[in-house]
Amino acid sequence: MTIAAGTPGLETSVGNFALIDTLREWGIVHYAGVNGGGIIHTTKYLLPMTEMSHITDGVPRMLTMGEYASGFVPMGYYLASGRVGCCFTTTGAATKLGASGITEAKVHDIPSLYLLALNSTTSIGDAPLQDVSEHGMHIVPQLQAEIGEACIVIDNHNRLEEDLIKAQNFLHKKRPVVIAFHPDVLSREIEINVPKKEKTRTYNKADVERFIADFPEMAKGRRVIIYVGEEAAFYPNIQELSTELSVLLKAPTIWSMNGANAVAPNNPYGYGYIMMGGNEKSMELWSEMDPEEDLCITLGFCAGEYSINLEKIKAKCTWHFGEHVEGYGHINGDFSHRCAGEYRQVRGDISLTLQEVISQLKAMGVDKDRPEEPTYDDLNDREIWRDVRKDCVDFVAFYEELPKYWQPNSIGFDDVCISYKDRQYVTQRPHPYIPFWSGHHGSAMGGAFGMGVGAKMGDPSLHTFIFSGDGCWRLFGGCLADAAWMDLRLFIINNGTYGIVDKGLELIIPTVEKPRYHSKLPNIDFVQAAKAHGWDGYNVKPDLSNLKEIMEACYETKGQSILIEIPVDTEQVVGLNARLLNLSTDFYL
Repeated sequence: MTIAAGTPGLETSVGNFALIDTLREWGIVHYAGVNGGGIIHTTKYLLPMTEMSHITDGVPRMLTMGEYASGFVPMGYYLASGRVGCCFTTTGAATKLGASGITEAKVHDIPSLYLLALNSTTSIGDAPLQDVSEHGMHIVPQLQAEIGEACIVIDNHNRLEEDLIKAQNFLHKKRPVVIAFHPDVLSREIEINVPKKEKTRTYNKADVERFIADFPEMAKGRRVIIYVGEEAAFYPNIQELSTELSVLLKAPTIWSMNGANAVAPNNPYGYGYIMMGGNEKSMELWSEMDPEEDLCITLGFCAGEYSINLEKIKAKCTWHFGEHVEGYGHINGDFSHRCAGEYRQVRGDISLTLQEVISQLKAMGVDKDRPEEPTYDDLNDREIWRDVRKDCVDFVAFYEELPKYWQPNSIGFDDVCISYKDRQYVTQRPHPYIPFWSGHHGSAMGGAFGMGVGAKMGDPSLHTFIFSGDGCWRLFGGCLADAAWMDLRLFIINNGTYGIVDKGLELIIPTVEKPRYHSKLPNIDFVQAAKAHGWDGYNVKPDLSNLKEIMEACYETKGQSILIEIPVDTEQVVGLNARLLNLSTDFYL
């Protein structure tokens, strides 16, 4: 079935068709957003997406959903499928709404595509509706300030082919791409040919040779710490390879929130999550790192505040494995400024690099006479208050119980609420059946819902779970009806507050009276709200006696999404937030 399919009004000789058809050839067939204004002559080449069969029929389609949620759809789409998804926004405020997703894609280095309309070139200067030109919102310089040359402006139809080649190259570099077009320019006649170009997997042989020449001697008698970042999670066989490296070097291994997806649950040298919701063993290891003796290998480099907390890696030498050296937090293509000691790069595909490095290190006998490092079953030693209100669940018990019910082929998303610091603290290690992802660098509340929608669009076979807060709900609640048919599973953690704010301010400004925290929320009956939007719903009982029944329902696919409300006591503090110490200092004042 062609895009135009002989329908009147769907010209196949113009730029609007050429753009959608080229993206189809690249494998980009799924879009999300709201139609109108400057995009109507582009979106007319898309059919609606309103049922599960539409996801798999290969026809370019658009899910109509509010732009804030839609802005996060390409992220979830890529995380579930490894393919690029797309968000459409029309001229004006719609772009501002979708732009939160652009930011999150940038800071998590997720290749994502955003198509947005500028004003017609003939209307600029005449105060057009939703003026995004230099006389109004002046949107292009704003986007260029954020993503640089990856904001591509279609202002010349004769340059469309060149611009699309540039867009594809940026996507290969794991960067979000904005294609901002003037509607009248794309409506002109044009023929282009920009075939899909596959990205080549490779590694830098000179870097590997340098590592093999220097590392074994340097590592003799020294502890090696492995820090697994989220870039590593996108490579094949990475859990097996990262474990093999840990065992080979007897290396205590820590990981970031998303880097956990590159770690095997049974890695014997696993010390746990670092920083946000970090486990005690990982945090002790981090704080005790010896700048005169310890070496560090990072698989990827998570430089964000929730990953290394504005600090430097305190190792004598840090070896950074990864091909994405211009990721979030880099300066001039490296992360030497985030390392207290020497910094060296081993550039390239992490899996290919590790295969080569591990093979050569084994042949050299590097595993012999390595310093013995302790291993742990329990990564925590903090005592948590658990005397919660009778109408609430014990959140520790909830996260202890939940892993029993995960089934293969699942994927989870944590929103910007207590779930993205509590889950990893309690569970301690990744689960073999369900990777969890969080958009924590940009920390945009409500983004997990759009990511979950995108994941389902990217791979409808995945059982998709979203953990969100009663505060996060405020940003996406109206979009539930658009996803009622998608078999999503949305857990709302209801503590009646902006929980991270409420408990955090008790430490940051303890002498200020609580009403000035501005953290309380009026209650919502989330199950009834969900049912009004076409979803099914359950309330988790405080004693968790119906959790098994709820999880069994979650794994049934009946073509209806389900919301599950969890009552939580805001006074219970589970995972810790290292950033609170920063907010308590003069750094933020």
